[in-house]
Amino acid sequence: MPVSSLNALKNSAKVFGKYLDQPALVEKLYNAMPVVLTGTAAGYGVYDTFKAKPEERKKRAVKNASVLGFTVASALLATRGLKIKGKEIFEGIIELPQKDEQGLKEILTKPFASKLSDKARGFVERVQEDKVLKFGEVKELMKEFKEKFKDEKLISKVIPEPESEAPFADLLKLSWLGLIPVLGGIAGGVVGDKLTKDDWKKHFPDKVKEGTYQYLNNIALCNVGAGLGALTMNAFDVKSKTARFAAMMTGVLGVGLVAGNAIANFVGKNVINPIFDKDKKAEHKSVKNMFKNLNSERHPEALDVSLHLDDVASVGFVSGLKWIGPVLPMLYSVSAYRAGIGYRNGKEK
Repeated sequence: MPVSSLNALKNSAKVFGKYLDQPALVEKLYNAMPVVLTGTAAGYGVYDTFKAKPEERKKRAVKNASVLGFTVASALLATRGLKIKGKEIFEGIIELPQKDEQGLKEILTKPFASKLSDKARGFVERVQEDKVLKFGEVKELMKEFKEKFKDEKLISKVIPEPESEAPFADLLKLSWLGLIPVLGGIAGGVVGDKLTKDDWKKHFPDKVKEGTYQYLNNIALCNVGAGLGALTMNAFDVKSKTARFAAMMTGVLGVGLVAGNAIANFVGKNVINPIFDKDKKAEHKSVKNMFKNLNSERHPEALDVSLHLDDVASVGFVSGLKWIGPVLPMLYSVSAYRAGIGYRNGKEK
């Protein structure tokens, strides 16, 4: 690729990054998520219901409505918190970024304001009014700062830089954000079984095991890996965002993707199974048996691997890309749904 094309690509990526960083845009995405998540869940519920045999559709519809309803409600509550009559019952996990009032004021006063074009000044005033700039407008504003002030970084006074001052606190938040929908999905599955007069106690162990598998393999252990990557970068005082992102993703791949399945299935086999099946307690008498046939009930498949897309999003969020926060409940809801239906793909049930 020619150098000029490569530079143009890098510049476009930089502009796109700033475009996504706009607090007003993140807030719009945050406000749209309830409709998007509910609509997506309803669409999948209808699809999955009509995929079933005609005689099974009524029961499938009830179960899907229960699992997906609880999943969506718990994911949104975890993200946004709960207010009743203006009183906050509990706070949401995702916090929205705030615009830099002081930075905007500086740009709109001397010496900056006198050198800005009327068009550029209008862009800044729109940001001050919580309006979202278009991609081309952000590009034009960045270009003017670079050409007139020889300082492209002035854009950060208009659109704040993505920052995360407490990555470990953010990882803990994400772990809670993933756990709450999984628990909601399991609760929805139990309610669905009761409504369709299925023996919920019979199906409950599979829901707990699948919920544990989903949470450990696809959420919690990946956050542990990202945390180890961040801890390593802190130990060596590495400040580069690219290097920190790469280190956290390496941790995710090592702990979550590679070891996650084995750890999740080990917990399911040796901790959860004995709780629900007394015959399984005998397997603890031999260390060899504790590691034998770990994948007999649940082996990893393509969707499990693709679910690690949320790990890339999580690392981006921890790195300071706050626009990712409102999207995370949708990614975690897939794990919650699978927990709710007690999905198992092995030969043993």
